[in-house]
Amino acid sequence: MLVGAMLQNIKLIALIAMVATALIYRAVLVHQRDSARAQVTALGDAAAALRAENASMATAVARQNAAIGALQDQMNAAEQEAAQREASTAANAARTMKAEVARAQAERNAPVPAGCQGAIEWGNAQGPELGRW
Repeated sequence: MLVGAMLQNIKLIALIAMVATALIYRAVLVHQRDSARAQVTALGDAAAALRAENASMATAVARQNAAIGALQDQMNAAEQEAAQREASTAANAARTMKAEVARAQAERNAPVPAGCQGAIEWGNAQGPELGRW
């Protein structure tokens, strides 16, 4: 008898099962939709944060590039100053060397009178000049 009652109500049971299945399916779909929306929101926030961080990094890179440019300008100016000082010092050294070579040649070629008395008098005359050495 139970089997007969079930057979009579099979359409009703099938309808209830279909409605229950549809409700379960809808609940799963709503959950997935809500989960996807939450994930989209989180990813959108993360993307905005990354864009802000990227802009910050771009600003930092531009600032560092400007600092590097300033350092390069300072380095170039220092190199030019050093080259000018070197050239000036070399020119002064060359002039001093030339003058000293000329003075040394003059001393070497200076006539020293013959005899002891003449050499002593010549040496006394050269004394202040020779005393600078």
